[in-house]
Amino acid sequence: MRKKLKILIPTIFILLIVFMVYKISAKKIQELKQIEQIQNLPSFSFSNINTGKVFTDKDIEQNKQKLIIYFHPDCEFCQEQATGISKKIDDFNSFQLLFVSPADSVAIKSFSNKYALSGHQNIVFLEDKDLIFSTIFGKSGVPSSFIYNKQGKLVKEFRGEANIDELLKYLKD
Repeated sequence: MRKKLKILIPTIFILLIVFMVYKISAKKIQELKQIEQIQNLPSFSFSNINTGKVFTDKDIEQNKQKLIIYFHPDCEFCQEQATGISKKIDDFNSFQLLFVSPADSVAIKSFSNKYALSGHQNIVFLEDKDLIFSTIFGKSGVPSSFIYNKQGKLVKEFRGEANIDELLKYLKD
């Protein structure tokens, strides 16, 4: 009986280590795939809160740099970032801004109005009704910002509140 335990316990321990290494490796591989997936503007489909229609990556203006911001109206960091963008709104006129949120359209509209971001032709507010943003762009807390060039290549990604001057720097490059 002791001999069996001497063999069984190390075997279980080794199997546990192998299983943990496998899980960690699988997670790293998934993270690398998501990083690779966003290097080019990925396909997506969200609801435009102003028109109620589906807005996809095909609806993006091709001749402009793009700033995609994942946010939530209740997030203080998102509010600070929106305030900063609003203060320098003229500097963002030549870029397309997409604000994507898992909140409902009423909360998103209220946010866009509060920070004077509605009514600009280059700004679109989108509702992530199906909560798929993180599946497409990788795990994303709020705010998360992604800058794409005119060719749809990722220039820079910010996880957390981004400095407005940094956003503009990478948009202009």
